Amino acid sequence: MRMRGRGIALLLASAFLFSGVAWAQSPDLKDIQTRISWYRAWLDQAGSNGSRFWLRLDSSKRPHRLFVGDGFLQAEADAQEEFIEIFSRYLAGHPDKNMLIDIYDATNSKWIGEYGFGGFRLFPTSGPSAPPE
Repeated sequence: MRMRGRGIALLLASAFLFSGVAWAQSPDLKDIQTRISWYRAWLDQAGSNGSRFWLRLDSSKRPHRLFVGDGFLQAEADAQEEFIEIFSRYLAGHPDKNMLIDIYDATNSKWIGEYGFGGFRLFPTSGPSAPPE
């Protein structure tokens, strides 16, 4: 009987400690909302009225289809990748998660790249014209 009481006390103590650790590691909702709103403001500046990195988004299909403009096509590779990563996090609604994106050239609606499990990649200029169905 005495051993049973110690077992229960140990179980309750460990449950209390582990719940404290899980609570301490839970993301702060206000911080997430702040970062997502910062992403939104940054993407608005990079949009069609700003530096023309992107012109429109087709979210009716998965992965999302992002149509990029001249600013994106003329930017350096690091800037392109950073832009796509931020756009992906914005679409996911969380700064630590990502959304799959197919990248299209807005001038001719040609599939030019993707962002997904393998990371960011742009196809060579003679790349595929449409994603596999």
